[in-house]
Amino acid sequence: MEQSFNLEPLDDGELLAQQITQQFGGTVTRFAKIGQGFYARVYQVSLDTAPYEVVVKCHLYAGRGIKEQAQLAVLRSHAIVNVPEVYALYPHSPTFPCEALVMEYIPGINASKITFPDACTQAHFVNTVIENLLAWHSVSHPGGFGDLEGPFYASWHTCFVARIADYHALIHQEPYCTKISDHVLNMIDRSFEQAEEIFYDVGRQPVLVHSDYNAWNMMVDPTTCTLTGIIDPIDAGWNDYEIDLFHLPNCRPELGLLERYLQEIEADDRFWMRFKFYRFWDDVKHYVRMGWYDDNRFRTYGRALMEAMENCL
Repeated sequence: MEQSFNLEPLDDGELLAQQITQQFGGTVTRFAKIGQGFYARVYQVSLDTAPYEVVVKCHLYAGRGIKEQAQLAVLRSHAIVNVPEVYALYPHSPTFPCEALVMEYIPGINASKITFPDACTQAHFVNTVIENLLAWHSVSHPGGFGDLEGPFYASWHTCFVARIADYHALIHQEPYCTKISDHVLNMIDRSFEQAEEIFYDVGRQPVLVHSDYNAWNMMVDPTTCTLTGIIDPIDAGWNDYEIDLFHLPNCRPELGLLERYLQEIEADDRFWMRFKFYRFWDDVKHYVRMGWYDDNRFRTYGRALMEAMENCL
């Protein structure tokens, strides 16, 4: 598991207020925790001087802050919607308990909370979301597939199999193997053994992916129901575009984001097998990184993948 930080000293706002006023001057007029997830806590800070509103994302795990800073910069440079600008990275130090990004405040609420007034407004939102994703997926990387910082691989199957091989090796070691059920472990082993065959014939170019493109990370104006920005990549980099797609139905499948994207491509007869592979192994990744494990979800996603493999291989 990745090295974790204790974020409790930040919750009263005093330490962050000191950092923010040192950076921008002025006085902090409001401080509030506005989000908490697997990897970070997020605070909104108001100032009486420019930029007036900032978001501070305090990472739970070492190295995540600097990675997200780089990811946001690349995504922002190729987006057709707003992606937050990073004003500063506060490093972990004896006087500061974590890595923290100070970012532009994107107004709105996340799309999980939006009720669209009519089909036309929803369709406009969906189209904007997919147009932005297609813009990212149109940006290729001549150096090959990989994380933003590398290493890079000439083929997608070589890159992806090397990535999950690290997770597979860890899953059989302490403490991971003590928590995971034998049934789930068997499905992990079976799918890993077939990964080379499953992804060998994916011959597309490496393109820019967000890596967590779902409604929770889409900010929306609650009055107009228009998209105001995209936040929170986890592993943005140069991948096959399909690895972004299993995130689209997360949280709000009824919006039809995946269905709208599929109108833009020709999915082959193995598409859904790869879709279910990415979905299952994304949970394996999160388990290895920070210990999150839901046996029922692993079993459900694993069974769906096993059935797809039986039908396609």
